[in-house]
Amino acid sequence: MSYIMKQLYVILCALLLQSLSIFAQSALQVKQDTVKVRNAELIIENNSRNVQGVLHNAGNGQVTFQRLQLEKIGDTAIAITGHDTLNIRLGAGSTGGSQELHLSVRAIDATQQQLKWWKAPQDLYTAPKVGVIGGSQGKGAYTSTYANSIIGRLEGYLQQVASGAVVTNYCQNGYNTRRLMPDGSNQWVDVTRNITKALSDGNKIIILVTPSNDADPNNPWGGATTLTETMSNIAAIDDACNRAGATLFVFSGFPRHDFAMAARIQQLDLSYLLLEKFGSRCAFVYKLLEDPANPYQINPTLHTGDKAHLNDQGALIAYIPMRDVLVGHFTSNTLISKYVLQRTPSLSTEFTDFQVLATPDVNFYNLSLDNYFYRVRYFHHDGVYSPWSNIVQGIGSVSGQFPVVNAGADQTINLPAPLTLSATASDPVGTITSYQWIKLSGGTATIATPGNAQTAVTNLAPGVYVFRCTVTNNSGLQSSDDVQVTVTGLTIAKTARFNFSLTSKPVSGYNNLYGHPHSAVHTATDATTGIGLNTVATSAWEPNGSSSALDNLNVVNDGGGYIVDQATLANVFFTGSETAVDNLRITGLTAGRLCRILVTGNAVSSPRTTRVMIDSEVKQFNATGNSSKAAIFDYFTVPAGGEINIAIYADETSGSPFGVVSAVVVDEYQDDNSNPDNELPTVNAGSDQSITLPTVPTLTATASDPDGTISSYSWTKISGGSAVITSPNNASTTISDLSAGVYVFRCTVMDNDGGTAYDDVQLTVTAPAVARTGSFNFSLTSNPVTGFVNLYGAPHTTVLSGTSASGIGINTISTSAYAPNGSVSSLDNIAVEDDGGGFIVPQNVLRSIIFTATSIPTDNLQITGLTPGRYCKIMLTANAFSTPRNNRVRVNGVVKQFNATKNSSKGAIFDFVLVPAGGTINIAFYAENTTSFAGLASAVVVEEYAEE
Repeated sequence: MSYIMKQLYVILCALLLQSLSIFAQSALQVKQDTVKVRNAELIIENNSRNVQGVLHNAGNGQVTFQRLQLEKIGDTAIAITGHDTLNIRLGAGSTGGSQELHLSVRAIDATQQQLKWWKAPQDLYTAPKVGVIGGSQGKGAYTSTYANSIIGRLEGYLQQVASGAVVTNYCQNGYNTRRLMPDGSNQWVDVTRNITKALSDGNKIIILVTPSNDADPNNPWGGATTLTETMSNIAAIDDACNRAGATLFVFSGFPRHDFAMAARIQQLDLSYLLLEKFGSRCAFVYKLLEDPANPYQINPTLHTGDKAHLNDQGALIAYIPMRDVLVGHFTSNTLISKYVLQRTPSLSTEFTDFQVLATPDVNFYNLSLDNYFYRVRYFHHDGVYSPWSNIVQGIGSVSGQFPVVNAGADQTINLPAPLTLSATASDPVGTITSYQWIKLSGGTATIATPGNAQTAVTNLAPGVYVFRCTVTNNSGLQSSDDVQVTVTGLTIAKTARFNFSLTSKPVSGYNNLYGHPHSAVHTATDATTGIGLNTVATSAWEPNGSSSALDNLNVVNDGGGYIVDQATLANVFFTGSETAVDNLRITGLTAGRLCRILVTGNAVSSPRTTRVMIDSEVKQFNATGNSSKAAIFDYFTVPAGGEINIAIYADETSGSPFGVVSAVVVDEYQDDNSNPDNELPTVNAGSDQSITLPTVPTLTATASDPDGTISSYSWTKISGGSAVITSPNNASTTISDLSAGVYVFRCTVMDNDGGTAYDDVQLTVTAPAVARTGSFNFSLTSNPVTGFVNLYGAPHTTVLSGTSASGIGINTISTSAYAPNGSVSSLDNIAVEDDGGGFIVPQNVLRSIIFTATSIPTDNLQITGLTPGRYCKIMLTANAFSTPRNNRVRVNGVVKQFNATKNSSKGAIFDFVLVPAGGTINIAFYAENTTSFAGLASAVVVEEYAEE
């Protein structure tokens, strides 16, 4: 071989080795600087200088080399000198959506200091603020009530599980994604309902109800958009969320068949693109809503008759996946397993681990005075960790002696009890010159005297607060300490709701007063609680001509959601008086108890500023286009006689000619000391039950009260596996999402005097009998395993198929469904290890796989021979030795994932899958992303359940 040929051979070998070594490397994307590296390692250097740099597009076809200097500012960010900061996500231990800790240090005494950290409570279960943007499916205008819409149901669920949850619905009929983009993105942006508005209102959880109008050529906001533009628009919305520290969740597309075929197909294509981009943050609803007999069309039983908009049942089906997406995301992100505390003697040296604290409920560490620098982070049970906290320096690092401050013990108060914060402070050699209280986290609060050692705090709401007291000594040195306050509200004993209209307008849960109040006195009494409301006297209402009531007003979301049921705001009583005259009277209240009274109204004309007065206290709201504002009087003491008068009137200073009222809600709180003479209620939660899945059980309680009425029901799960109580505050409720096992549910009832009682019912759940089973394993060469049908070969060159003795079969659909790695799409002789969970299939099954080197979901397995109308269980598992190999599996639009690296016990399991007509079910397995490289399958096990 000649010298030149040898050189060429060496170069080709080197290139081949390099390509193999980087084939499955991770991808780095530099946003805004338009540099993308995918499936490869990019090394840019000037050969003559050996300097790291970039190729710069200078225009006119000229590309120049420019030096690039990167500064590491932590293990989650890199700074480009003079340019941007890049947030980076490293491997399986990514920061995900975890929140940064806030670290502080204070002196305890002359020899000890305390490090203390806090996590801002911005998760699903602590006073979440949720903003919803999108089109008509999200607005909720097509279901029978807003409460039955997708977002109405979601709002009800969040308020049930999350203290202080606030959901603001910005959706509007007919909108496309152009209308929802950040301010200034295009000429069609609606700055009152777009992502910028939702984020500026403080929402940290954003839900996009993906509009289908992007595919509508007749849309007034620029006509139809391409898939590329739609995805770009949604990416801009996601980027705005990331910059604001918010998390975006998206619905997939929705099927509809009032469009041409190309636009219908676009909705399905969009759905898969969204699922690919957002993964577990995407609620994939398309296939759940599609007509199984007519692809690309909405199921005729799930729309309102217009072939586009969901009815109550369709909204329920669409709501459940988003509920599960939210719960799945935030559950893993709120379970802390440990804290890691690091320190360094100098900021010029690396931090090293100092303490690992496996006590997630402890948020402080005491140690001797020193001058080290400290930082802290926390880890979740799923391996995700937070960014590093701020850096603090030990007390001993500065000359002089710091003061010592104690903000007091953590407190819990029950409103309306007052809150007083008291700090104590001392200085070893000097004096304390000042105190300063601030609120670090929590809801609304007013610190009465923030410059005093002791201060009252008012205007609190239920939730968790953290307050900090900082003291300064005569040398100017400062120390701080924090105190946590948990605020709870009084228990509501009974509630009554009233709505007002010209003609009869019943709204579920409300007592309707209708007619002209200037012509007759109208009265209504809540049958459950005995609380009543009347219009006092005809002379108390000043009409406009012959009218003092109106129906069928336009109702719009003012951006703050709906403070009462949307339907109540379409109708009003009104008065033209600008003088406070008692014109509503609440009756049937318990003297001496505390209550909360809400008065709201809606109007089309402007101005309609309405004043409300109770016992000389005046509050007001602007009723024009109102959905979220009200006059609220809380912790109001019921006088002797149990009656409270309300005056509704116009605000003369704004020129408003009328005061209006659409609804009144009255909550009476339970006494701290219940009535000793009250006879407690009785309740029967029903007989114990046994069911076989997938039957959905119904629990029904019966209750009575010997000296009063039942004011509330509350169902809770005492023991058992996962379960969803559909209507926890009703006497009767269904239970869903069950698994085999024994459950105990409890029904607690409260009477009108606040007395309570409960009863338990046992529910035994069994899995259905298995009628037939088909077990299949995949390999490159023949690998028979007892009980399994072996499919072997390369699926990208040959369609593999096999049928079990039961008649259940499986095949690899088509060769084009598999993307090989070179000429390979199956492997044998993979090492198998017990991952600690045992073996989900026989060990030899896991020694081989078929695979597809793509992260794009494509149906690549088909189960055949199933019985239409029956239910089945499908399990797919795989084993690999390389990492990462995060394997995704999709069945009927539902996606599940497991880590296949050194796997023996995990798999994607789909239970109670309904077999469609034709008896076939398609499966798509694929990689989570390009970093995971390939989707894998070692085995599929199918169990068909017997008919009930």
